[in-house]
Amino acid sequence: MADGLRARGYAVEVREPEAPSMFDTSVHLVSTGIVLRVDERPEHSALGEISTVVRAALMAHPSLRRRTRAIPLAVGTGGQVLTWIDVFD
Repeated sequence: MADGLRARGYAVEVREPEAPSMFDTSVHLVSTGIVLRVDERPEHSALGEISTVVRAALMAHPSLRRRTRAIPLAVGTGGQVLTWIDVFD
């Protein structure tokens, strides 16, 4: 997914999780580990381009469970999710 977004000209930063936070379910919701973050709401054309890359990456995954998950697109480091991208749209 990161390579596909980079190929389309997007700046991508991959953050590794901190070891203690991986299993701290009493404080944090442990998600699938993928959240796409943007600085501001993307234009409709950019959102379509991002969605295309994400769907292609999900469909290429060998695990059916991982192919059918939804990836959130959030603004900044906060929890405001603009949309969820999955293979069913």
